[in-house]
Amino acid sequence: MPDYMIKPYDVLFFRGNKSFHFGAWRTEGVFPPFPSTFQGFIRNKLLLDSNLIDAGGKLKDTIDAKKQVEQIGDDKNIGVDITGPYLMSADTGEIYFRTPSDLFRKAAGCDMCYSAFPLKIEPLESDHGFDLCCPNIPDGKLDNLYPSEFISLSEICDYRLSLEGIKIIGKELCVTEDRVGIALDTAKLRANNRTVEENKFYTTPYNRLRDSIGFYCNVDKPLKNGALKFGSESHLVHVSSIAADSIIEQKLRQSREALISGIIKTKTFRLILLQHGIFEHGWTPFKQKEEKRNIFETDGLKLELLFAFTQPPLRISGYSFEKNTATTKQQGISLKPMKNAVPAGAVYMFRMSDEATEDAIKTFVEKYDNRKIEKNTRYSKMGFNHVILGNGHKL
Repeated sequence: MPDYMIKPYDVLFFRGNKSFHFGAWRTEGVFPPFPSTFQGFIRNKLLLDSNLIDAGGKLKDTIDAKKQVEQIGDDKNIGVDITGPYLMSADTGEIYFRTPSDLFRKAAGCDMCYSAFPLKIEPLESDHGFDLCCPNIPDGKLDNLYPSEFISLSEICDYRLSLEGIKIIGKELCVTEDRVGIALDTAKLRANNRTVEENKFYTTPYNRLRDSIGFYCNVDKPLKNGALKFGSESHLVHVSSIAADSIIEQKLRQSREALISGIIKTKTFRLILLQHGIFEHGWTPFKQKEEKRNIFETDGLKLELLFAFTQPPLRISGYSFEKNTATTKQQGISLKPMKNAVPAGAVYMFRMSDEATEDAIKTFVEKYDNRKIEKNTRYSKMGFNHVILGNGHKL
């Protein structure tokens, strides 16, 4: 599967799910863009490369709708498999991910970090039907002890093999630039009168990537090099192929044997979300078998969820542009269902049952390390649910 880099020429802005009202004094977007946003850009590029859309981005009237579905699928069946988007440096080739939520600095201003998963199980009674445990959170003001927002691929390779002594060098990948706009009179706008309101302004933080920074993705269909509009303001970006294929897999493969050996010794592992997760079973990546004991089952293995670090869920939706199958012209707009997503950077620690054999563990790692949970679902094909595995410790 080929790798690509998308490099913007200017600032970018990506809409979130919050109401965007021009009369408000400030609006906010989402950065990096959700996979649900990014997949629309990739599918549009596939249509452009196949000469199925015109210069304005509209599907050509002469095109058979079947050709469109062959290239990009439809709302139910995504016709392409995407990994990403992630930030990437063109100078160093490093790819950057959301920093795992279990990491904290050893001291304010220190680059050395450690995982705050408890070193032993000391349960606290709760009314949830199962016991709770306290994480190994450092003393002091937590705002000063969080590591940088993004972690490089090289750093995450070290992190997944150890729970301490992890060095994370913060790098400024993106800066925001506030843009000021004039609010429209929404009452007159309904009558197609684009009149502005007096003394009503709003500001919007746009994202400007640093000179060598762009978006990395891996796509199972070839893309042609060239420019295309991207983001809510339709600013131009340039798509170019990367000489090496499957960069993430090549790097992670180098430490996979050490990862397998560690899991065999401890019978514990961490599951780390590189991208937001939309799972069939809610906030957990596997099907729960015994609720009171947090027992899960997958691929013939019994897994006990010991701890988890995560943030509040993200609400992800979007629009569906329905087409008249006879003419391919747009006939209406409908909202896609709202989904709660587990944020990228969430980390789960599981313990395997004593019955798990070395062969079973090796098979499990090869199936889930640098793979997607529920890989054949449309959300996974958009880019959601991308995970890697890491070593745990003996408990």
